Amino acid sequence: MQFNGSIGRLEIKGDVRACVAGTVLFALLLNLGFWQLGRADEKNLLQMRWEARSALPAVTPSALLQTSDVTQYADRRVRWQGVLDPEAYLLLDNRLHRGRVGYHVIALIEAGDGSVPVNLGWLAGDPSRRTVPVVNVMDGAALIEGQVYVPSAKPIMMVEQPPPDRLPSTVQTLYWDQWFDTLASLTGKSVFPYEVRIDPASPLALVAEWPVVNQSSAKHMGYAVQWFAMAAVLLLIGVLLMSNIREIVAGRPSS
Repeated sequence: MQFNGSIGRLEIKGDVRACVAGTVLFALLLNLGFWQLGRADEKNLLQMRWEARSALPAVTPSALLQTSDVTQYADRRVRWQGVLDPEAYLLLDNRLHRGRVGYHVIALIEAGDGSVPVNLGWLAGDPSRRTVPVVNVMDGAALIEGQVYVPSAKPIMMVEQPPPDRLPSTVQTLYWDQWFDTLASLTGKSVFPYEVRIDPASPLALVAEWPVVNQSSAKHMGYAVQWFAMAAVLLLIGVLLMSNIREIVAGRPSS
């Protein structure tokens, strides 16, 4: 189905189906561009929150639990004299570091009347996946410093991970809110509801590299520019194909 019309010297004609398809694609490209701009804003806010809360004085996990607003937990610095049990840890599987497969070691460290899951960092795994690494978690008291990590969304798994039935144990993902009772029964203590990522300078830290965001806001801005550029090119092609704008610009009569 064809259509045609004119506005003064400008003549417009083309196929209705092609025009509709082009309009839908143009709207999609614009939407993707604005979505990337929104993601860039989110990353900026996360970076600003991390910087602001990193500047606050460290508190103990028990003191932080007195805060009724759980949104204040994320990125808060914590420090306490903890007691480590060399058998009380989880291995979080399928963690990559610079292209190498491995695990995150999550130690359940005593903090007063409770215990806190502390991510000690990355540990290399067996590339053949036949064995799990030997973890040397110290036994006894140590000063623990780190920042509370609150994930932005729950992990998505094809099959929900059951809670561990013993310690140590290997898991594919972490559901602290759903494993609260199970971990409490395994440790004999109530468990802090979020993971603490250990300070990379701590003598207990393994490979502890904690990016604030997985992609910078600048990268999202770059993606947005690409989507908007593609939308602009599509619009230009559509105008050139469906109108006599080239003849008008060149001063030639329309064919």
